[in-house]
Amino acid sequence: MNTGRGVEMTEWTPVVYRGDGAWIGIMPDGRIGVGVELEGRATLEGSGFVPMWPFMERELSVCLGEFSRAWESLNGGGVSTPAKLIELTVGSAWNSGRPYWMQLAVPWVIEMAQQSNFDREFIQNLLGEMVDSEVLDPELRDHVQRASSYLNDRHGDGG
Repeated sequence: MNTGRGVEMTEWTPVVYRGDGAWIGIMPDGRIGVGVELEGRATLEGSGFVPMWPFMERELSVCLGEFSRAWESLNGGGVSTPAKLIELTVGSAWNSGRPYWMQLAVPWVIEMAQQSNFDREFIQNLLGEMVDSEVLDPELRDHVQRASSYLNDRHGDGG
């Protein structure tokens, strides 16, 4: 099988290694997807961004850096920016109703609230849902509440 540099756009192109044999890359139709090294399996959108959730087991800054460096190779793939890819990942994990992934989303959203490259309204809405969640223990909800207050203070007096 030819996996050389002459890869055509009609082939699966693995770009970022996720772990456990899985890659994030470009599907033959040009969208970002997940697969193994030699075969694309599903688009991220079609899979509900579930293949991205294991990245939340790492630090946000590490993953954002990795996707930012690889963004040209990912060619957008139907997602506008690396930050948007992170937002879609966190949002889908939070909305999954699966406690493990919901709890992993929290530190990322708290860190996202402190950065300017993420959608403020999206983060504020997610923090609001998190504050009211029974899935999170009181200490984690307290961290979420502080992040929400920080975001409101930072963006509430600028007009």
